[in-house]
Amino acid sequence: MLTQQPDIPASALAQTWDMGRTGRAAEALVAVRQLHERARADDDTPSTAECLTQIAWFCLQLGHAEQGIDCAIAARDLWAKLGNTSGQAHASAIYAWLLVELGLADEGFAEASTAVGLAELSDDRHVLAFAINVKAVTLMYCRQDQLVGPLLERALTLVEDDPWAQALYVTNLAFSQVSVAEAAELEGRPEEGRHWRGLAIASNDRAIATAESSGDTWALRTALCNGAEYYALIGQIDVAENYLIRWLDTPGEVGLREQIHYLYTRGELLTRTGRLHEALELCEQAVELAAASAHADHKANTLRRLSEVHEALGHAEEALALYKQFHDAYQRQMGEMIRRRAQLVEMQLETRKLRAQAAVLEEQAGRDPLTGLPNRRSLDAAFLQLQGGRFCLAIADLDHFKAINDQYSHVVGDSVLQRVADVLDGLGQQMRAFRLGGEEFALLFPGLDIGAATAVAEAVRSELERTDWTDLGARLRVTASIGVAASKGGPLTELMTVADRRLYRAKASGRNLVVSADLVEAVSLSA
Repeated sequence: MLTQQPDIPASALAQTWDMGRTGRAAEALVAVRQLHERARADDDTPSTAECLTQIAWFCLQLGHAEQGIDCAIAARDLWAKLGNTSGQAHASAIYAWLLVELGLADEGFAEASTAVGLAELSDDRHVLAFAINVKAVTLMYCRQDQLVGPLLERALTLVEDDPWAQALYVTNLAFSQVSVAEAAELEGRPEEGRHWRGLAIASNDRAIATAESSGDTWALRTALCNGAEYYALIGQIDVAENYLIRWLDTPGEVGLREQIHYLYTRGELLTRTGRLHEALELCEQAVELAAASAHADHKANTLRRLSEVHEALGHAEEALALYKQFHDAYQRQMGEMIRRRAQLVEMQLETRKLRAQAAVLEEQAGRDPLTGLPNRRSLDAAFLQLQGGRFCLAIADLDHFKAINDQYSHVVGDSVLQRVADVLDGLGQQMRAFRLGGEEFALLFPGLDIGAATAVAEAVRSELERTDWTDLGARLRVTASIGVAASKGGPLTELMTVADRRLYRAKASGRNLVVSADLVEAVSLSA
């Protein structure tokens, strides 16, 4: 399993996630995208994966499924590379839900099943519950409603201590119970239908109370709209009206998905109470917004409701035209799904190609974009040129650099790296400096033996220690630990291993040191 110490504080990522869990998805999306840029710049893979996972989820909440798909795929792949099964399961589950939002229920079910399998291998019951919930969502869209209830009940038993998850899963449970009721009524079993509608209303009211107590305004708005529909269908118009008033009074920025949901729900309620011209205006807005979204169900639902308003107004020609559009929308879904599948495959391929091209261009440039120093590719080339002659290599690592990022910000951290590069350039008559990544640098000493190379490395250490850094941050101090090794004609990896070993000895001995001999060598020489 690959491991890497994240540079972005866990508290920053926890804060953006909590923003999403309390209905501030738009704000959270802006914040986590900024963190994502920092994580990428720092080559911080775990934080990059977490940022991408959150971006995908916030895109789903806001109704931007097509934007979220690529992030979910990238997050899933990064977690897999890191060997983090829990993270992979979480990203995979979000990806499955996004597929459903785009109308690809079969693909969503397959991905959700994979997510559940991964989550069961991890020890994170909250991720397992989320994956089970998503699998239930995909089954709802596949019209397998009888299978949904047991899955969601299992998910709920796993998150009894998490009101946010409880609200979300109970909202979905209520939706599935309404679907079971509709199926029973269509098959001529009205009593059974009434029973399931009663269960759905009780479940949804529970979801509303839980969402309200946990401060999750996104789940609250969803449940309030659903509740307005459920109560309207059983003739309790006053309760439905009250729910939509509460929806309007709920604070926070409203996403596209929520806005469309409210408009067509409000339009249906106005139609039932005879306020047809108001209903017409709202349903037209809903159709216009849904046309610009990627949500397959919203497009069909808004058209159906607008046609019902025209029918109630006696606009037979308009109603018939809209009913045709409504049925055409469903008939086109198969072709739309095929197009989306092809688009999804193309998107994945294009993303991989762009990433590969970016990596190639960066390598070809031979320069680190932040510091301007030659990069690892350049080090490899320089090493080959020196093979056969006398030279030494040093690995320098800045001490406590993570603390600098955490205390002073990553902007200051970047400035420190740039100034370190300037210091190394200023001492470059007898050495060549390279940035390996993060806070680690390589120094090549052509023609120097270990004693001379150690003296130059000591000059580097001393210069960094006495450099004034306080203009970047009050009481800021920067030092480095350095390990030096002499080439014996072997490969670069062998030389770097020796230098790394001595670097770690320098850190273990208190940092801000140069070490150019192993303990065994030191004992042998003193003897």
